Amino acid sequence: MRHSVETTGRSTTRLAERGRIMGRRMMTLGLLVLGLLYPTGLILQTPAALADERAYWLGWSPIKITEKGFDFGGKLYVAGAPTTYGWLGWYMEDGQLRPALYGHIHLDDVRDLCARMRIDYYIGDQLWTTKYGGQVCAPDDKHHAWEVSMNEYNSSKIDKVRVSIEKLTATKDWTIVASETQKLKKIHDKVKITEDGFDFGGKTFVAGAPTDSAEVIWTWSGAQVSPRVTGTLHINNSASVCARMRIEYFKVDDTLLAEKFGGKVCAPDNKHYTSEVDLEKYTDNKLAYIKIGLQTLGTDDKWRTIGTVSSHYVKVYLNLCTDRSDCLHSAETKIE
Repeated sequence: MRHSVETTGRSTTRLAERGRIMGRRMMTLGLLVLGLLYPTGLILQTPAALADERAYWLGWSPIKITEKGFDFGGKLYVAGAPTTYGWLGWYMEDGQLRPALYGHIHLDDVRDLCARMRIDYYIGDQLWTTKYGGQVCAPDDKHHAWEVSMNEYNSSKIDKVRVSIEKLTATKDWTIVASETQKLKKIHDKVKITEDGFDFGGKTFVAGAPTDSAEVIWTWSGAQVSPRVTGTLHINNSASVCARMRIEYFKVDDTLLAEKFGGKVCAPDNKHYTSEVDLEKYTDNKLAYIKIGLQTLGTDDKWRTIGTVSSHYVKVYLNLCTDRSDCLHSAETKIE
């Protein structure tokens, strides 16, 4: 998932401020899942509540399983298969990862056969635990679909899931028909700071500013959230002035966890100077966002922040979700 944020001298922490509100309103965004399957005709058009309002949204990964007579994907079904993907939503809940499966299970031309969804949760390649959805059965040879909402497990250890369709055999045993595996991938975020004589972004510098953005790469591993900030610090036409990068690390409620600083870079004259930035100094299981600041050293030997930009691991799309049922499941929030 990629996002681009640019600032010109003002903080972009408004999303973080919404995080406090989000804890109360997330109930309108998530899916309350107890392994239930809603039959066609009773399909929910907008998400119901999460069981725990402390859950926050990271993004989603596509899930589509197609096998003769047994499919999982979107609601629309044409020529023997769903036309779109189902999706695996990734939530962070009090430092624990909660994968949530949304979509539709389809049975077609499989009279008297039954099926269910299955989710295997992994730590790396080690199977940790398994959860099952409710059983659905085809009363005839026609096409039937049921909405799937599975969101019953969270853990600080897991980082991968395998989603399967199972069918009930004649011997009353459950067997896997087909599966798809998704791992919570790294999330890439584009950031840039542009100030008079001082910039943070990509390496290429044209007409007094970097043409590309710097990048924040967010990783979930070993129950820890880790942001890596890479880019180029530019000093131009600022003789005898020194600069550095500052990173502040926050929880979703805006509690400051830590702050770290990059190395000092100084310009001896008014030419253009650059310094490569690669900062990965802090991890925490409740880290939600960072604020990246560009600082200069004054003649009084004090550092002052002249520009900031924020990068969020936990995403809060409050304004998008007011009138849109697809606010969580959108191209903008896809993790790939």
